[in-house]
Amino acid sequence: MPLAPRVVDAFPITEAQLTGNYFETLTYGIYLVTCCFCARTLFWIPTANGDHRLRRRDEIRWLLVCVFCFLLAVNTFDDIIGLFHNLKAFVFYRGAGGPTEELTNIRDWINITRSFTQTANMIVGDFVLIYRCFIVFGKRWKIILPSFILYLAGIAMAIKLMVVEITTTNAAITLNNNIIKPWWSAFFAITAAQNVLTTSLLVWRIWRVEHSNVRYRAGRSASLAPSQQPRLRKVIRVIAESGLAYSTLVFLTFVVSMCDSNALYPLADATLQATGITFCVIIMRSTPRRDEQFSTFDHTDRGVITTGTTDAVGGDAQQRGPAISSLHFARSKTENKTLDNVDINVTIQTTTDRDEAEGLEDDNADSYSLKKIGEV
Repeated sequence: MPLAPRVVDAFPITEAQLTGNYFETLTYGIYLVTCCFCARTLFWIPTANGDHRLRRRDEIRWLLVCVFCFLLAVNTFDDIIGLFHNLKAFVFYRGAGGPTEELTNIRDWINITRSFTQTANMIVGDFVLIYRCFIVFGKRWKIILPSFILYLAGIAMAIKLMVVEITTTNAAITLNNNIIKPWWSAFFAITAAQNVLTTSLLVWRIWRVEHSNVRYRAGRSASLAPSQQPRLRKVIRVIAESGLAYSTLVFLTFVVSMCDSNALYPLADATLQATGITFCVIIMRSTPRRDEQFSTFDHTDRGVITTGTTDAVGGDAQQRGPAISSLHFARSKTENKTLDNVDINVTIQTTTDRDEAEGLEDDNADSYSLKKIGEV
């Protein structure tokens, strides 16, 4: 009995391109929503009365604004050019081979341009992720060195991929061809490893900051204002979820590339838009005041800045209690003593956590009066 013919294209390039355009458009809509919130963080600042105002020129972080504009332009352009590519293949092309011939022409300017937008978008997005890790760790290069080495390796793979696509003599191939697949797969593998490493460092560092604050809250006197719900846990959850989703997409793209499947196309298109989504989510949780908080904690953690409570007894100052992080809390005490009939007024002012959403400070002051307790 003759064997059944082997199915070569279980997921042909034509179906892969159409599916990819659908997935990219879907994720592009999600990206546009996150862009609105990201633009609010970049260009508006909360005021004391709860409103928002436009930032002054010196208050805008222009590096992040440039990256924001670049990603928005690239993501929009790639979505449009993907639709045009399908129209060109299925509607306008009249040559031999039909749509497959047009879509597999790897040296066509659309295929080369889309490969460039894919790699450039991910490279820029990874740069911002590493930069955020650099800021959170108090601008220490040694911490981000492994991530930066992987980042440079990813750039090298992207450059080699573009060179191979432009100079190949066999134009009728796809991204799964053995000429291109090693460099394409290596790029996604390195990017996935770098994202997992950098995101883990970010989450670990923010957890340490929050853990330090929780320990401080636990040791607070009952007379002070009640402790608030930890705010950095929300930051940890948002960064972990967005980083995990993006890294998972990158890893799946690597897997299907190694499996010689045309599912590479829809996954790669969705990953391109996910890069912009991850960038917006990180910026939404990273205000300038948050950067200052992490820098202060870094100095405190390394012993450069320590704060404690001193008590003057008989003219001698003695240290009381362990040093605490000055990341969120600052305590000041003022004592007014009247020595006639001993009327002591004590004012305790405590600065609690900055509001996560508004970036404002919440100051609570409690006053106590101790009357007629005898002579001092």
